[in-house]
Amino acid sequence: MRTIRLFLKRMKAEKSYLILIILLSIFTVVGYFSYAMFTVNKEQKEAIRIITGTLPATLSSSDSTFKDNKITVTKDSSKDITITLTNNNERNAKYNFYYKDNISEKVHINYYKDTKDIPPTEEGVVINSKESQSYKLKITNLTSEDITVEFGSIGGLENKELSFPNNGKIIEGIVVEVEKPADNMIPVVYNTTNKRWEKTEYNNPNWYNYDKQEWANAVTVTNGSRSGYQKAEAGEEVKMEDILQMWVWIPRYSYTIKSEDGTNYYGKKEEGRSDEPSQALPGEIDVKFIDVSTTDNGSAQYTNSDTPSGWFTPPGFKFGEKNLSGIWIGKFEPGYMGATTDAEARHDTEEPNKAIIKPNEYSWKGIRVSTLELVSMGITKVGNIYGFDQSTYDSHAAKDIEWVLMSYLTQSKYGKYGNPLYTGENKQVYMNNYNAYMTGCSSGQSTVSSTASCVNQYNVMVDRGNGQGYAGAGASTTGNITGIYDISGGAWEYTMGVLNKMSGNTLERNSGYTGQLKDGSIIQGRDWPLEKYYDLYTTTDTKTACNGSPCKGHVLNETAGWYDDYRDIIDTEEPWALRGGAQYEGKLSGSFGYAQNPGWGDNVSSFRIVLTPNN
Repeated sequence: MRTIRLFLKRMKAEKSYLILIILLSIFTVVGYFSYAMFTVNKEQKEAIRIITGTLPATLSSSDSTFKDNKITVTKDSSKDITITLTNNNERNAKYNFYYKDNISEKVHINYYKDTKDIPPTEEGVVINSKESQSYKLKITNLTSEDITVEFGSIGGLENKELSFPNNGKIIEGIVVEVEKPADNMIPVVYNTTNKRWEKTEYNNPNWYNYDKQEWANAVTVTNGSRSGYQKAEAGEEVKMEDILQMWVWIPRYSYTIKSEDGTNYYGKKEEGRSDEPSQALPGEIDVKFIDVSTTDNGSAQYTNSDTPSGWFTPPGFKFGEKNLSGIWIGKFEPGYMGATTDAEARHDTEEPNKAIIKPNEYSWKGIRVSTLELVSMGITKVGNIYGFDQSTYDSHAAKDIEWVLMSYLTQSKYGKYGNPLYTGENKQVYMNNYNAYMTGCSSGQSTVSSTASCVNQYNVMVDRGNGQGYAGAGASTTGNITGIYDISGGAWEYTMGVLNKMSGNTLERNSGYTGQLKDGSIIQGRDWPLEKYYDLYTTTDTKTACNGSPCKGHVLNETAGWYDDYRDIIDTEEPWALRGGAQYEGKLSGSFGYAQNPGWGDNVSSFRIVLTPNN
């Protein structure tokens, strides 16, 4: 105000119409992306210096097909493009970045993780005057026709909230990238024509495509065949008799669960669904892939009036103090190598070189928790037959928070739930209902009684129509052969989740670790592993079990009873966690099921092995 009074005084004294025109220009230099700024310069005897400019950023790309901020992507393909935002203004400004939301839901746009300073939301990011910022994107068109994508940016003052166009859509997140496997792990793809696994290259863009529910697979092979496969060309068959273990990559992600009615959080209603999501038939879990440097700490829930919000990164993507870009999970429950019957696969012995992970093996059962942990850790130790170097991977039995990473991803657009071959209840992972506990078997149904035969092999991929998909591969987390099996039915699976570090129930029915039994007595056994190898629950209430707080990211209270899966939290009598259900549980089996066990080596419980990268 002092500045304006000075001008009025001078204007009156000098009767200068020129200054009046200048003053009026302060209020008339407008436009959607324009600004005006005046300053007092004492050296100029308080004359006004007016600076004007245009705030929009210029969008450009080295791709010659990028014209008028638009680019075309051909049907059923992906395209990489780098788009640069340049601030040509005389001052710093804040920008957001979007694409027009007038294209199919089957079109996905993601940032590559080497893109710097990604604006996480429509709130934007500051770009200095005359500087640029580049965004490397992957555009995936899963439709049957060519599509044209239009990009845009809105600019404003650094301290100003930016608007966002009604038809603008935020870039979805980070492109899925799989860490390069260790040299002993052979990346593989399945040839559906020749019905065989074939070697591929780590940098082959067709190794995986999570947008199409195709997850990355790798295998370890026998010592005698390893060198040959390492030298082999892509496309050479990797014979099942040479495979010792099969692994599937779970990339780092955040999730959030929608409530369609504002009260019950049963997931998002997908396009074409007539009924509302319910506990018995839940909807889609929103998932976005994120960079290893990102950890979201939201509510893990949002309501029907919001766009996806409340993003939460599951704790399974942290091992000790290290954030992980993802983990390798055993594709099947481990079998006991050489067993030809269910009875022969029951061993409470520390024999890591017997842990075979592939289809048509009898699941390793009859093993205490402390023993199965030693087996799992041992597959990467000196003397292992799989070719692992312990400096590359940390192997261990799946913790509760690691096992359930499969559950959220399976119920997302990147898992079986998003596979268009399945509808309704068929979106649930089909059961392995073979009562001899053979890995990879499928009933071809989500809820069914146990049977005395392996009804469908894991690689049966004939589309049955009517939203049923594949009879065999429908038992995987993707609904196709690239997913993870035995997470519904098969054997119950021990996870390294325990109540108050208790050992078990009685002198016979316990985990084998030193600890308290139900009656308060102490049993002397094996030393506990480091804390990073197990989840410690503190109460028997899912709302307070994690040190007095709800256990987000544990598939407990937030998804309790989904698909009517079994739910029975650990207690002092049975302090160890189980997951997935067994072949005899019928409808109660499933990826959201959880139960309890004393930790001893019974004849219905197996386990799952995980590899976390050490680099």
